Amino acid sequence: MNMKSFRVPKFRWRWLIGLALVAIVILVGNLQAADLEHPKQRERIADRAKIQELLTDHTLYGRYAGGQPWTEYHSPDGRTAYRENNCVYQGHWWIASGLVCFRYDAFNEGKPACFRLYRNGDRLDFDYDRGVGIWTLNAFTVDRRPGNPEKLPLQGQSCVGV
Repeated sequence: MNMKSFRVPKFRWRWLIGLALVAIVILVGNLQAADLEHPKQRERIADRAKIQELLTDHTLYGRYAGGQPWTEYHSPDGRTAYRENNCVYQGHWWIASGLVCFRYDAFNEGKPACFRLYRNGDRLDFDYDRGVGIWTLNAFTVDRRPGNPEKLPLQGQSCVGV
């Protein structure tokens, strides 16, 4: 068969190209919308006993919304050991008005930072108040283990490389 007998008229090419472009726009639009949707099944955890159960004597492994990994151990006595970029920082944690609060001398000029806690399937989400009553995801967990399996130090100088 020669190519001349297999030619598609110009108007059909335009129609086929237009149809393909519409299909691509629809597919990409659906993917982007799904990627940007806020999690639907998040459960706010504000009960002091439930927060204590989830955090006390547990090590959380997580990521910030931007992707940076972190690890944090929550001691029963209110002390914390937080690891980021191979540095360990000692601090404190507590619960106030249904929020989980943390204070580290090395961060936020030593001022406390408090977060809403949500359960999102197996994941815990930590949202912060942007100052106008709009809460935004700050960090989330990828794993939660009992105790301090990483043996993160609760005392000592800040930024102890491990």
